[in-house]
Formats: sequence, C-alpha cells, structure tokens
Amino acid sequence: MKLFNSKKFILFLIICACLRVFFSCAAIQSPSGGAKDNTPPFLLYSKPESGTTGFTGGQVELFFSEYLQEKSIFNSINILPKMKNPPEIKYKGDKVYIKFPDSLLNNQTYIISINRELQDEHGVPIAQGMQLAFSTGEKIDRSEISGKIIYEGDASVLLWKIRDSTDHINFFERFSDYNIDAADNGEFVFKYLSKGIYKIAGVDISMSTSILDPGYSVYGLPWVNQIEIDTLNSHESDINIMISKKTRLSRLLSAEWVSNRWGRLTFDNPINEYKSILPIDIISDSVGVRVATFIDNIKDNILNFVIADSLRKNIKTTVKISPVYQNSYMVIDSANIYARTPRAEDTTFLHITNLNKKTTLEIEKNQIIPLDIYFSKIIDKSSGLDSSITLTIDSTLLDININMVSPIHFQVIPINNWEPLSNYSLNIIRDKIILENGRSIKDSIQTIVISTTKFKKFGSLTGSIAKSDFNPIIARLISYENGNLFYDVLVNSESSFKINNLPEGEYNLLFFYDKDANAKYSLGHLMPYSTSEWFEVFTDTISIRNNWDMEVSKIEFQ
Repeated sequence: MKLFNSKKFILFLIICACLRVFFSCAAIQSPSGGAKDNTPPFLLYSKPESGTTGFTGGQVELFFSEYLQEKSIFNSINILPKMKNPPEIKYKGDKVYIKFPDSLLNNQTYIISINRELQDEHGVPIAQGMQLAFSTGEKIDRSEISGKIIYEGDASVLLWKIRDSTDHINFFERFSDYNIDAADNGEFVFKYLSKGIYKIAGVDISMSTSILDPGYSVYGLPWVNQIEIDTLNSHESDINIMISKKTRLSRLLSAEWVSNRWGRLTFDNPINEYKSILPIDIISDSVGVRVATFIDNIKDNILNFVIADSLRKNIKTTVKISPVYQNSYMVIDSANIYARTPRAEDTTFLHITNLNKKTTLEIEKNQIIPLDIYFSKIIDKSSGLDSSITLTIDSTLLDININMVSPIHFQVIPINNWEPLSNYSLNIIRDKIILENGRSIKDSIQTIVISTTKFKKFGSLTGSIAKSDFNPIIARLISYENGNLFYDVLVNSESSFKINNLPEGEYNLLFFYDKDANAKYSLGHLMPYSTSEWFEVFTDTISIRNNWDMEVSKIEFQ
C-alpha cells in the first residue's frame, strides 16, 4: 500500500498559490463593482510636457485619468504634420507611449492630435478633441483658430494650410492638414498653428478622415473666404460654421409606377424646394410626355407624378430628369431610370391614410385650420368629391369648401370657424366618388368623428439689435426640441423685429445676413468656392409661454 506523501502535497499547494498570484498580477484591469462610469477620460499630463522646445524625438508618454479602450487608441491619435514614417504607438492601461523617430525636421512644431474616438474601457469618449505640441526649434508656433459648429450631430472640423495658387482653389481635393472633433456644444480650437493662409470646413464626424465631394458631402463653410495668420501668436476666433443637414446635390434613387397614370420618384434629399423647377419626362415607345408633379403627403423626398392618359399594362418606360441649377450651382443631378407599369388590375379599395374613426383637430381662434385628408389613390377634380363629402355638427349640415392641394391631398374648410371642444361628423359617400381605376371606399358611407380642442394659445417674441454693418438681417427662432421647426422674420430699418403665433416651448435665436436676398440661409459651396452667409447665435435660451410677449433688446453682435 502506497503511503500519502505530505511533502509533495504541500509543495503542490505552494506552486498553485504562486501561479494564482502571478496571473492575477499580470492582468491589467480596473476594480469591478460600483455604479456605471459615465465620466469622460481626460489627460492628466504628458512627459515631456506639451510646449517643449528643442525636441529631438524619442518617446512621449501620455498619462490619462483612467484605463483606456485599446481598440480606440490607434484610430484617435494623429501626428501633424503627417510624417512619411509615422511614430510607433503603444498602450498600457491608462498610459499611451508615442515613439518619434530621431530624424525630425528642424524648427518644426509637431502636434499630437487626439480626437473623440478615444474612449475609456467602458466606451465613454473624451469630452473634446485635444492637441499637444513639441518643437524641434527654439519656439513653438502658438497661433490659434477657434469657433463654434452649429449641427445636430457630432461634428469635426477640417483645416487646410494653403500651399500655392492652385491649392487655393482645389484644396478640398486632398486630405486636410489638420482635423479636430468639436465638443458637444460645438466649440473647437486649433492650436500651435504656423504662419500661412488656411481654409476651413465643418463636417459630420464620420467624414473627418475623408476627402470631401463638393456635391455629395455634408459640410459647412465659414463666412470668411480664408483665414490668414501672419504672426507667431495670432488668435482668430468666432470662425462659426453651420453644417448642412443634407448634401448640396440631390439624386434620384428610384422610380415606380403605382398605377398606369401615377408614379413615385424617390430622391436622397427633400425635394419640395425644387418641385416647380424640376422637369420630368416619361418616355414610352420613343414618345416623351412632360408630367405634372406633387410632393408626397408624408415624405418630402418623394415626388409623385401624374400623366393625362393611362398607359398600357406592363410596358417599359424611361423616367428622364434634366439637371436643375440654382444660382449657377447644380442642385439636382440628371437621371434616366427604367420602370414598368403595373401588370395587374387595381382591386384595392380607396381609403384615407391619415384619419382614424376618431380624430382630434387642434384649432385656432384667429384662423380656420383646414382638415387635411390624404387619399390612397389619385382623385381628379371631376371625380365628384365636392358632393361626396359633408360635415355636420349635432345633425346640422355645415357649409364647407373643398380645397385640392394635390390629387391625393384635399382639405375640408368650414365657412365658419370650428367650435372648440366639439364633435363633428365628416361623412364620405361612396357612390358619388368616380374613380378612373380601382374601387371607391369600402362602405357606402364612411363617417369620421372630428373632435376639436380648445383654441390653441400662442406667445410672441419682440427684440432689437444694436447697429450692424450688415443689411438685411433675418432673425431665426429655432425650436429646441425640433430643429426643423423655425420661424424667420426680417429685422426692420429700426433694428427691431417681432415674431407672433409662437407655440409654447424653448427656442434658440439666430441672426444671419441675407446677403443674396433670397430669405434663406446660404451655406456656401466648395466648387466654385463661395462663403456662407454670416450668422451669430444669441447665447441665451428663449422661453416662449402662452399669452406672453417675450422681449430681448439691444442684442450686440461680436
């Protein structure tokens, strides 16, 4: 019988304990437990410190406030100006090591630029892009360009240092020399810049490392043509940029026939601004027909078209769009798209797409609000719709007008204003609607109950500005909750303005110089290059309350 060897057993336990201690010490990790960390990481200090002169290369160490996410490091750190052999970057916990080569240019300021892709181990990004500078000479270039980006999403700012007269025109055809991410409030600053002429653009953060396309990139430009730095310590501030929500050039994405007379075109941008100047031809059997168009009820990037006579079933057609120009710039690209007419008969019933059996209508005291009706099929003026729709209250028939906005959008407008907190009956009679194709409504009479609200209440804003060198100036009040909702008013010759009928809520107030006098803010273009219009944002939030007249006076521009 083999005896238990106690010495070997004790030795085995000691080895296991040592291995456990070794592997637990080797793993770099933060303590577990506690509340979720939402605090952005930040740079504590660097070795050598930013601003060092006589830099000869070697290692720069960055010490952060917490452990970093390894995969975010290499996409977030750039060395400017760009080097043929980029420095080696290493990572360890909350430290980043950047090893510069020894062969650096003389009297050159090198910048370590860190963008907002840098995240801690919990995925929380840094609050704002940052820059550190090291000079191989005796001085550090300390000029700055700063400003603010107005944009709904996360933004980056691109900066080009102009090289020659050709580059002055085509600078955007190459990668930017500098880029930095804007903070959440839109503020940005480029530091450590040398003397020279610069061009700048704001872009969505996804475009920060891309070459811009003048027509199809989403970008914004400043109201100054260029930024010139002519001293070692120049500070160019208030370079404000508004980034477009859409591309400068719109394209047709698809075309489809809904019926043998009616079709839809889908664009990559809202198209309502250009509907009246957009020529569309339908070509079938080598014969072209110019069509009538109208914007879709729901989506403003869909343009409907209607032809006078129905086409045959299942025939191939070409939808042809000619390019559209506005102020010498192309705004809609040309296109030719094939589409076939439906091969089957339309057997569906006509229905209303925007109203339920019970619908609430918000009404106003000082104007009659139309009741919009969106139909699922096109309806001609001669369809008998005027006689097929009635409106009653307490069994009393009311006088109404029927307004045709488009073949699928009609409005019911009572002669006398709606009564608040009342129930109306909207009746649609099937047999009086005549459709060219397909069925009318399913029931002989369709009734929809329209419940009205109390009269909607509004506030107003009155304001004045200090004397300005710009004229005309437009004041724009933008809803804080919905950036697509805004109200424009011209500042008059006495430097004052008033905006009425404002729904209750929080707003931002912006002023812009309507240089081209088209009552719209112009964002500028890259090719041919043109600046945006000047603008400035009022720093305080405007609170509008019902039945209040809010006042802001003697606003001074920077």
